[in-house]
Amino acid sequence: MDGERLSVSGGMFDDLRSAVAPLAAPMHAEGHRLFLVGGVVRDRLLGDDQTPDYDLTTDAMPDRIRALVAGVADAMWLQGERFGTIGLRIGNVTMEVTTHRSEAYVDESRKPVVKFSSDLIEDLARRDFTVNAIAVDVADGMLHDPFDGQTDLINRALRTPLDPAESFSDDPLRMLRAARFLSRYGLTAVDGLVEAALLLADRIGIVSRERIRDELFRLLEVRDPTSGFALLDDMNLLTLVLPEVAALQASAGRALKRQVTDAPPDPVLRLAVLAYGAGGDDTLRHWQSTLRLSGRDVGRIATLLDGTGLLAGMTAEAGVDVIAPSFDEGLRRTAVRSGEYFDEVLAFAKVVGVDPDGRGVGSAVSRLRAIGEFDDLGPALDGATVMRLLDLNAGPVVGEVMNWLGELRLREGNLDNDEVQRRLLDRWGSGDR
Repeated sequence: MDGERLSVSGGMFDDLRSAVAPLAAPMHAEGHRLFLVGGVVRDRLLGDDQTPDYDLTTDAMPDRIRALVAGVADAMWLQGERFGTIGLRIGNVTMEVTTHRSEAYVDESRKPVVKFSSDLIEDLARRDFTVNAIAVDVADGMLHDPFDGQTDLINRALRTPLDPAESFSDDPLRMLRAARFLSRYGLTAVDGLVEAALLLADRIGIVSRERIRDELFRLLEVRDPTSGFALLDDMNLLTLVLPEVAALQASAGRALKRQVTDAPPDPVLRLAVLAYGAGGDDTLRHWQSTLRLSGRDVGRIATLLDGTGLLAGMTAEAGVDVIAPSFDEGLRRTAVRSGEYFDEVLAFAKVVGVDPDGRGVGSAVSRLRAIGEFDDLGPALDGATVMRLLDLNAGPVVGEVMNWLGELRLREGNLDNDEVQRRLLDRWGSGDR
C-alpha cells in the first residue's frame, strides 16, 4: 500500500481536508482512517471548481461511524446505513462517509450484496472506473492511486480498475455510467470495455428500473451526451433501455440526438425530445413503466408533446398564413391546454423543429402577447355578473353560459366588456335557454 502513496504538491486538497476536519478529528482519535474519494478527488485533479460533493470512505464500520459523528454532526441521515453510508451535515458542509466495501449483484437479484472491508485498496478496486478510484488521506494529504487513474485522466481513458467483465458483472449499471463519463469528461473507452459490455448487456435487466432511470437522467444532464448515446448503442444497451430510440433509422437517430444536445440540459425536457422523435405518446406510456417515471414528470412530458402536437397541426394547416384568426384561436387554446408549461411548449417546439426560427409561432405569440391576449384566458364575466345581467338564479344554466363565455374568449380573443355583454344578451337574453 505504501508504494501507492504519492505526495500531492501545492496543497491541492488542503481546503477539502479542512472542510471535513471536524469529522476527521473523532475518527482519527479512535485510530480510524478517513479518505476523500471518487468525484471530489477526480474533479479537483481536473481543475473543476464546481461545488464539491464530499464523499469519504473509512475503515470504521457503520455503527462506529454513527457513534463517532454523533457528537459533531448538526444533522445525520441513516437511510443508507445498512449499505455502510452515513450522511451528515456539519455547519454548511454536507458529506457522506462510507465504510470500505465492495458490492456485487448475485445471480438474478435486483439488490446488490454489500461486503464491508477494512482495506482501502479493495474498496478502490470495486469502484466503477479508474478515474474514480483515487483517494486522498484526510490526515496527511497523501494521494492513493493504485490503478493509475491520474494517467487515465491525462490520457482521457475510460478504464475499469479490474477486468471490465468482472466489474460489469458485479454491477451492470456501470455499463450505463460508462456512457455518462465518456460524454461528461471526453473520455475514450479502452480496448476490451465495449466487448465486455456486449457479452453482459442483458445483465442490465437485474438492475432496478429506478436506478436505470436515475443514471439515464444523469447522462441527459451532460452538456453534449452524443458520444454517450453512441457508446450505449455500441454496447447494445440502447435497445434495452430506450428501444424506440434504438429502432430509428440512422439518419433520424442522429438528427434526434442533435436536438437533444440543442435542448437545455434538463433531463425531463430532453427525455421529452426523445419521446417526441421516437413515437410520441405511445413511447411515453412505455417509458412511464420501464423507467418508473414520476407522475409529475409524465405530466410535464405529456403536456409538451400535446402542446407541440397542436402547434405542429396548426402550422401545417396555416402554412405561411399565421396571422389568420384561426391561428390566433389555436394559440389561445394551446395556452389554456398547456397551462404553466406554455412558454416551455413554445421553446420545445423550436427545439424539435416545429417552429425552428421563431418566425411563425414565435412571432404570432409575440404579437398576441403585446396586446394582452394571454393575460387572462378565462371568461370575461364572472358568474355573479352573468346572473345579474340575465336575471338568473344559480344553477346549470349559469354553468352553460360560463362555458359559452369561455369559448367566446378563446374563439375571438380579448373583447371589451361592452361587446361581451352585448353578445351575451343577444345569445342568452331572449329567454330561449
